[in-house]
Amino acid sequence: MQILYIDESGDTISLSQGGKKILVLTGCVIDESDKVRVEQSFRDIKQKYYQNPEVELKSNFLRYANPDLTQSSPIKLNDRQKYDELETEVAAFLKGIPVTVFSVVIDKVGYWKKYPSQNPYEIAYIFLMERFQMYLAEHSALGICIIDPREGQVEKSYIGPELDRIHSLLRWNEHGFWQKCPNIIERVLFSTSDKTVGIQIADLFCYPVFHVFEYNKKKEGYWRYKDVTYPKLYRKGNKVEGIGLKLFPEATKKDLNYFK
Repeated sequence: MQILYIDESGDTISLSQGGKKILVLTGCVIDESDKVRVEQSFRDIKQKYYQNPEVELKSNFLRYANPDLTQSSPIKLNDRQKYDELETEVAAFLKGIPVTVFSVVIDKVGYWKKYPSQNPYEIAYIFLMERFQMYLAEHSALGICIIDPREGQVEKSYIGPELDRIHSLLRWNEHGFWQKCPNIIERVLFSTSDKTVGIQIADLFCYPVFHVFEYNKKKEGYWRYKDVTYPKLYRKGNKVEGIGLKLFPEATKKDLNYFK
């Protein structure tokens, strides 16, 4: 059994209301046989630095844990050397664990020019499920999906019913806009990130993708993406684009440094 843990970076708010340009939905695949070992390794890091293996460790918490920054973080450290050591250990952990990552990048402005009334989260979820189905079929495996059903950065909105509807359609129905995903079993399972290690790990892989595209950088422009996330993206041969990394709409590529 393959478990896809899902998290997002960015938002679905219009730019005129202060929203981000980019929405990223990322899935991190962990084989059930590796789950306990991966989780224990992550808990060991948390225990070492916080004396609490249950503490939530996500990208924004980790970045702002730096004592040199004024932003608050629930995992703030008070010693810069220890913060640097934590950064190094988390990066080494992410590089070393046996996971596969899929990431869907939605340019919200370009998307709303084509579909002005639609929620970009929905198309991002469809693209992510199609890639998970491709992965499962190639490995002759079955998979389940676990996601935090709260969308947003500060004021979280509950989007569970809509995700449940789309998930069911993808499992059971053919459609001109998506492919059927029969290897994905069960309903989408909901769990909050603070209680789910896999979602925290998905978040740590997700934010670097958001950072590169939101701030229009090249792949090499952000070390967390180049060194940590990019090597884990699913690929066929050396091809990542369209497989492990999906941008929509594709017309946006011409304006992005990533593709130049």
